[in-house]
Amino acid sequence: MKAKIFLLSIFLLISFLIKAQKFNGGIIAGLSATEISGDRLEGPNKAGIYAGGYVNLYFTEKSSFQMEIDFIQKGSRKNPDTLDFSSYLLRINYVELPLHYRYDFHKRMTLEIGLSYGVLINNYEEVNGLEHDAGYGNFKRGDLSFSFGLFYSITDRLRFNIRYANSILAVRPHSDNQTYRWNKGQYNEVLSFTFHYEL
Repeated sequence: MKAKIFLLSIFLLISFLIKAQKFNGGIIAGLSATEISGDRLEGPNKAGIYAGGYVNLYFTEKSSFQMEIDFIQKGSRKNPDTLDFSSYLLRINYVELPLHYRYDFHKRMTLEIGLSYGVLINNYEEVNGLEHDAGYGNFKRGDLSFSFGLFYSITDRLRFNIRYANSILAVRPHSDNQTYRWNKGQYNEVLSFTFHYEL
């Protein structure tokens, strides 16, 4: 219920900002390719939905800030094969608030860099086809990530974006609860491919 109220509040805020003359806004739709670093599976191997809305504001001719409210499906997956019959599935759904600085370095191309904060909605884990309770620690409620990406303008209103994001803080501990230097547990990694359409 809290997640629904939070989403509604953000969408109302975005709608209000779009009506202001200096703000541009629109919708986002695409796919995410994700993995959990530290799960010993090569990735990204889990596909998911990436959808949301955005507003941006230009403060110079080429520089702008963009804020988004996104729904992102993250996780990890291993399908059985001829040599290894084991399977694994992890679904982690987040609502995220990215804030990015963007720079238009070409008339059709824009670089972006920034941070995002994700709020965990739910998670599901499955080992060899059976639901699994990890037992070594639940996922943290929040996920702070660093991200960077590239936009390509297809038309005046439609842009394609490729973005890479990685958790700054661990989202849950390793199964053995061990840590080593900067490696404090498992981290989300996301490679997203999205279309941004300006309304």
